[in-house]
Amino acid sequence: MKHPMERRRLSARVLALCTLAVMPALARSASEAGESRPARLIVEQVCAACHGNTGQSTQKAYPSLAGQNEDYLFKQLRQFKAGASEPALRKDATMAAVVQSMSETELREVARYFSRQAPARGHAALPHLVGAGMAIYWKGNPSNHLPACVTCHRPNGEGIAPDFPRIAGQQPEYVARQLHAWKSGTRGGPGKLMSLLVPLMTDEEILAVAQYVAQLR
Repeated sequence: MKHPMERRRLSARVLALCTLAVMPALARSASEAGESRPARLIVEQVCAACHGNTGQSTQKAYPSLAGQNEDYLFKQLRQFKAGASEPALRKDATMAAVVQSMSETELREVARYFSRQAPARGHAALPHLVGAGMAIYWKGNPSNHLPACVTCHRPNGEGIAPDFPRIAGQQPEYVARQLHAWKSGTRGGPGKLMSLLVPLMTDEEILAVAQYVAQLR
């Protein structure tokens, strides 16, 4: 018998796959009508299975998008989309399939829709690590020249548009996974600020920071 968490993850994946199956038909319908689909319709039909109708994700594998900066979110959506002669800057099979059939206008409208929702209110999955995460977030680690996270992500985790995202209330598992992706080089690329900084973090520091930002308001 599958663990309840595994069943929830499987259900989310099934919903996402079902969504991908209807995406081409939705795209053709909009194209034939000569107009973009309303953002709310796109969110309900495409995004909600993973991110929730208002961007409040209940799945640990997927980020909450509510209250995220519009310009940052638009930029990230575009990075999942491959061009005619260039690969996508961010790699994710599900997101690539979702955004490939969306117009620039639709991407912008979806980003605007999520940015106007009430910000996510998360919580630390490992509360005993919040204190250690706070120390790294505010002071960095002078012993290995790791800068403080607060410099770019601000005191309340609100970020700086359009380059530094809002991370307050974000799923801690998602934050940790993205930091590991930056550390391993599977996200970003040479010269990117996070590609230079995150490799300075230990796995323990990544886990602690993820817990701290999750409970920021």
